[in-house]
Amino acid sequence: RNGIYPLMNFAASRPHALPRALSQPQEDPQKAKTPTPEPFDVETRKVVQMQCNMELNEDKSQWHLTLLLILEDKLHRQLSYDLLPS
Repeated sequence: RNGIYPLMNFAASRPHALPRALSQPQEDPQKAKTPTPEPFDVETRKVVQMQCNMELNEDKSQWHLTLLLILEDKLHRQLSYDLLPS
């Protein structure tokens, strides 16, 4: 919505469907408190231009990846992520 999304959430275009069991076993209530994923909007605009830049940080301990996407409605998205050598 605001144009600021983590790079890892950008790859999935739709959530994966999980198979459902006919009967669910009873679980311990403390173990059942897993957070539910937040719903997300599917991006329908097309990318008309893309630019990628990788730079080694000054201390040479990690890489900094930057992606610049220009969408068909002239909106710019800049995504960045720090990568460790491993």
